Amino acid sequence: MDIRGVPVLVTGGSKRIGAACVAALANSKASVIVHYGSSKKEAEALSAQIRHSGGEAATVQANLESAEEASALMQQAGGFFGPVQILVNSAAIFKPGLFADTSLTQWHEHLAVNLTAPFLLMQEFVRQLPDRTLGKIINIIDQRITRPRPGHIAYNSAKSALWTLTQVAAQEMAPWIQVNAIAPGPILPAPDQDGDGFAAVANATPLARSGSPEDITKALIFLIEQEYITGEIIRVDGGEHLI
Repeated sequence: MDIRGVPVLVTGGSKRIGAACVAALANSKASVIVHYGSSKKEAEALSAQIRHSGGEAATVQANLESAEEASALMQQAGGFFGPVQILVNSAAIFKPGLFADTSLTQWHEHLAVNLTAPFLLMQEFVRQLPDRTLGKIINIIDQRITRPRPGHIAYNSAKSALWTLTQVAAQEMAPWIQVNAIAPGPILPAPDQDGDGFAAVANATPLARSGSPEDITKALIFLIEQEYITGEIIRVDGGEHLI
């Protein structure tokens, strides 16, 4: 798939892995729509940088905890460069919580952003895509779905469900839309993780080091370019899922 000029929506595209995905797609000459929740300054700066370099970029705001705003986001994004042909569901929340002390509010927050919003965006993606047009969906998940660990019960549950959604959608959306997933491991420290803790996790992987956002974007571009892969997951985690 030649993505030059192809409209792409990246949720959570203003920071961290989402921003790296935006930059990689812009470098491939895609027309990128950067979604943000509250990071307006970062999203607009990233878009301005892309335009300054001769690319096409726009920003769009939506609170993905709101089903209404999540559903409306795809139509808003399509108003910039035409129907969105590639959707990257990168936005997520990641808050600590054991099974016993996770509140219903926290549970609902994680399901809303990490599962319901991607589900609604995927539905709207299909509806707005012209008939017999190739489309790609890549969901950013987490290696934790393979070997879940205590401490983030709501997050783990939502991301595991998103992987199931990815596999079912890949079957139902074929043959014109391919749906795949990327599962990062220790790429960047989590918001609740200090440097020493992150280093310990990275050093414990079989490759004994952390990865970089560029490792994720290489997998992203690979999946976009592939024409015969769907319902698949690429674990970019240094082998963490094996231990």
